[in-house]
Amino acid sequence: MTNDERIGHKITVRRAVLRMNQAELARRAGVAQSYISMIENGERPLTDELLQRIVAALDCKPEHLLREFQDVA
Repeated sequence: MTNDERIGHKITVRRAVLRMNQAELARRAGVAQSYISMIENGERPLTDELLQRIVAALDCKPEHLLREFQDVA
C-alpha cells in the first residue's frame, strides 16, 4: 500500500466514523466529490492546503492522517 493509499484509507475511515459521505466532505473542503474519491483511492496526492481543509472538515489533526498506518485504530 502506498502512502497516498494509506492516507486515503484514513480519510475514508474518519469520514465513516463521522457518518459523512464523500459529497459532504467535498463540500466542506471546497473540492469536487470525484476528487475526494480519487484521494481516498490513493489516485491523487494531497497538497498541504487541501490537507488542512480536509482535516478541518473531518475535525481532526493532520497527524491523524499522516502518521504510520498501524497507529490508527
